[in-house]
This record gives sequence, structure tokens and C-alpha cells, in this order.
Amino acid sequence: MVTTLIGAVALLVWHGSSFFMRISAFDYEGGSTLKVAQVALTLNVALILFGWRRYADLQHEAEKRADDEQRAQKIASTDGMTGLLNRKGFGDAGSVLLDSAAAAGLQVAVLSLQLNRFKSINDRHGYDVGDAVLRNLAASLRTMVPAGAELARLSGSEFAVAIAIGDAAQALALGDRMLGEVTRPIEEQGKYIQVGAFLGVSLGAAGDSGVPDLLRRSDIAMEHARSGRIGRPMLFDAGMERELIAHSEIEQGIRAGLENDQFIPFFEPQVELATGAIIGFEVLARWDHPLTGIVAPDPFIAIAEEHNLIGRLSDQVVRKALAAAVHWDPALTISINISPRQFTDSWLAQKIVRLLAETGFPAERLIVEVTETSLFADIDLARTIVTSLKNQGIGLALDDFGTGFSSLSHLRALPFDKIKIDRSFIATLDRDRQSAAIVRAVTTLAEALDVPVTVEGIEDASTLKAVLAMGCVLGQGWYFAKPMSAEDASELLRDRTSAAADALPAKQAC
Repeated sequence: MVTTLIGAVALLVWHGSSFFMRISAFDYEGGSTLKVAQVALTLNVALILFGWRRYADLQHEAEKRADDEQRAQKIASTDGMTGLLNRKGFGDAGSVLLDSAAAAGLQVAVLSLQLNRFKSINDRHGYDVGDAVLRNLAASLRTMVPAGAELARLSGSEFAVAIAIGDAAQALALGDRMLGEVTRPIEEQGKYIQVGAFLGVSLGAAGDSGVPDLLRRSDIAMEHARSGRIGRPMLFDAGMERELIAHSEIEQGIRAGLENDQFIPFFEPQVELATGAIIGFEVLARWDHPLTGIVAPDPFIAIAEEHNLIGRLSDQVVRKALAAAVHWDPALTISINISPRQFTDSWLAQKIVRLLAETGFPAERLIVEVTETSLFADIDLARTIVTSLKNQGIGLALDDFGTGFSSLSHLRALPFDKIKIDRSFIATLDRDRQSAAIVRAVTTLAEALDVPVTVEGIEDASTLKAVLAMGCVLGQGWYFAKPMSAEDASELLRDRTSAAADALPAKQAC
């Protein structure tokens, strides 16, 4: 640029000199040589000054443009709150790190760290405190991450590190230190705050993995740690990816199943233990899959809850169950399960009442089963829902009793009509004295409160004998019958009615 500008100035000077010479020759004839020389000299000086001024302006404009471009690149690659790299900057810097690591014969490890339940900090203390906590954690991580590593904040509460290492042990050791750093209590604006975190690690080299792929794998490992509540770094392996693919396929299958009305009720009989008489049924969800047939709930219920599909699924199953059972013996009750996620819905009671109205099923024959974990999040909301249900005449059962942390307080706080003892205690009655003691204590407590107890998981005659000896009156389990379709349940009831009629003494003639 300078050379071009000097050339332009020289050209101007040459033209000015030529002009001066022509004017000088003309004015010499006229006798005004001195005056013309002064004009030419002034013109040449002005041209030089103009050229240099233009050069300075162009240079300033170029420098400003370069600064603006650099600033824009920094903004595009940097997290504004913490000053760390953002996702784009992390990808760019990580690619450079991959190349340099390959030249040194090293691998690159990517560590994904996700803070657990960080939203609750914003909800309890405000966004100002939450932002300050993030800046504090970012500064702490910056001081502990080795030189040459790349540190980024990828989203609201997710951080990542890319580092060149020799083996997985080094990456896992760094992950341990990071977890220890971010989970220690910190003081912020007069409040002591402690967060949880989960961390995943993936390894790769320049030839087989790009940074986005490494980050995806470390995220999968982190999610594996989160779902398993594992408080240590989790190293990615191919099985996690296969599990994720299967998880995704089930999720998509659930969505398709909901659209195609594939979820149906199965019914497990609840009986009077002394006589075996059926007093009601518990409704259990099944997936009538078009390819695999009837699918038990274990593979899909948790995924439906995770993706907030459980409400629609439950609505589909319960509606069919109530429509099927509405014409059964009016003395029979129908128990439905409500998941913890559903119990956070303030409109839950109204939705259940709507199902009763649509199917014509009597409210007094319906029992809603609630696990203790459903009550932990918001006891006030739980009390409101329960009160609404009770006002409609709907019964309430505390399911899986004994597995929570405050069973007795829940019994006092909410008006339960029934207690169900968790099957885990029944399964170990014959080899665990503590299980037997708990069942006996719960039965005694329920009798004192005048609340009936249902025992789950009775699978054989010896278990039946044991719970009868403890004073249990009601129960369910495969010893009596496995869960069955609505058609099979109707047939079972017809058979029992016929058998009972056949057992009656014949009427004597008058």
C-alpha cells in the first residue's frame, strides 16, 4: 500500500512539475516567471500533502477494519458472561489442538461437565447470584486447567475442556479434580451455595475423530453418569452410544404409539388373602407393539417420564381401563398409578375427573395410587391435588410404603385410604428379619390408624402363609394371577361368578 501511495504521489509531483515547466515557458515569454514558479511550487506542495493525508486516512481505516474484524471474531468465539470460549470457539481451538497433539504423538481428551439442578439456584436466589456463581466456577476451572488446554462454557450450565494427553488415566484424574472444584461449597453475596455435577470423558486422535464428535461422545458419557447418579468421571465406550440409540428409538416408538393408540391396560387382581376373593384390580400399562407384541412397562415407562410423555400415555391407558371396567361388578375397585412427574401437574385432579365423566366410571370405585417420591417435591401442591380427588369421592393409596424417607409424616399430612407395602420387603421375608419386622410394624400401624394394607409381590404359598400370620388381609401377586388383558379379566370374573353360583345350595321347592 505504501509503495502504491508513494508512486501516486510521485506521479502527481511529476505532473505538477510538467505543468510548472509549461507555465514557466509561457510566462517567460510574458515576463512573469517568478510568479508562475511560486504558483507551481504551491501546487506541488499541496499535492504532496494531500497524498500523505490520504495515505494516513487509508491506513487508519485499514487498522480500524482489522480491529473490528478481530473484535467480531472474539465476540463470535467467546462466552460473554465468563470470558471462556463458546461452542464455536471451542470447536476451532480444539481442531488446532488435535493437529498439534497428533504431531506430538498424543491423544486429545474432551471432558464435558454439566452442573446438576443449577436452575434451582436461579429460582431460589435470583439470576444475579446464578450468574455470579457461573463466573466464580469459570474462574476456578481456569486456574486448575493445565496450560495449553482449551476451556469453554457451551451452554447455561455446561462446561468443556479439550486437552492433549498420553492416556485415559490423566483425563480421568483431571475430571476428578474438576468435579471436586465445582462441587465444593462457595459463598456468593452472603449465601453459601453448593452444586452437584456430572462429567463425561472421550478420547480421540486427529485421524479418527473431530472435536464435534469427541464432544458428542463425552456428552453421552456425561448423560450416562447423570442418569445413573454417578459422581465420578465416566469414560465413553461404544455400549453407551448403542444404549443411546436404543433409548432414542424407544422414545420415537412411544410417540408413534401414542399417535396410533397402542398403549393398553392390563389388570392385576387384588384379593382378600384369607379367601382368594377378588376385591379389585390394579391397572398396569402395556405397549401393544405392532412388531414385538405386548411389551412390559420396564423398557418404556422411565423414558416416557423423561421426555414428558407419561401424562399422555397414562391418559390413554386409564381411559381404556375405566371404559372396560365400568360394567364389572360394582363392588370391585380399580387402582391406577400416578407417576411423580404427573403429580407436579396442578390440573391432575381435573384431568382424572374428566376421564370419569367421559367413561361413566363411578368415582367411589377409583383408587389413585401415589408413591412417596411423588410427594417430596411440593407437599402443598400434593395436598391440594389429594383434597380435590377426595372431594370427588376418589380413594387414595400410598404405594411402595416404607421406601421413602418420611412415610409417617405423609400418613399424618394426607388422608390415605389404603397403604401398599412395597414388594421388596415381601421378596425377602424368608431371609431378612428386618423385612419381616417392617411388614409386621406397618400392619400394626395401619390397624391402629384403621387403614387397610395391601401386600404386593406374593409369588408363592409360603409367602402367603407368612403375611397371613402377620395379620395382613389384602394382597396381590402372581400367586393369584398374572396381569391380564381386559378381555381375560372379564372372562376371569365371569368364571368366578359362575363357580360361586354353582356352589350355592339349590332352592327347595315350596
